[in-house]
Amino acid sequence: MKHAIMWLGAAATCLHLSAAPAAAEMSHDEKVAAAAALLGLAAVLHNKHHYRGGYEPASGSHAADFETCYRDGLHGYDYTESSRDCAEGWQAGNAERENSVAHRRTAASDRAPPMAIRGCTDLVATNFDVSSHHVHIIKSRSPGKHEWEIEAAVGHEHMVCTMRDSGEVISARGGRL
Repeated sequence: MKHAIMWLGAAATCLHLSAAPAAAEMSHDEKVAAAAALLGLAAVLHNKHHYRGGYEPASGSHAADFETCYRDGLHGYDYTESSRDCAEGWQAGNAERENSVAHRRTAASDRAPPMAIRGCTDLVATNFDVSSHHVHIIKSRSPGKHEWEIEAAVGHEHMVCTMRDSGEVISARGGRL
């Protein structure tokens, strides 16, 4: 429901701005309102994979608590707050940090070829509607010659791609290896 209201507000702002005469300039307040609408839209779309288990902040102050503690968890700082929003944010940030460094703990013999990783990354990014730099490769293994199973994550969502060395997709499924 919140997303629908946000989309409706962004659409109304765009419609209002497009209905203005071409020669007219936006006032400072109109520019600020348009920028706030675009930034709010970007923030909601960026953070949709951070929330898990049906949790969603109830208001702007709750979202701010979540984001502050998310950044603390993402950067490895200690958990210091006691609110539910902060706990959810810190856990989400900590999990994202763990996913982003998981490839460093993988033995060289268990690393899939770059073309297979790129193919899986592109598939996962398309599936979750994010850019490829938001996709983290968690682990990989080779069940057969020239075949790789690669686990990737976006936020709390995981997907397993079965790939050929060449980057060709054999299959994909949700879940973990």
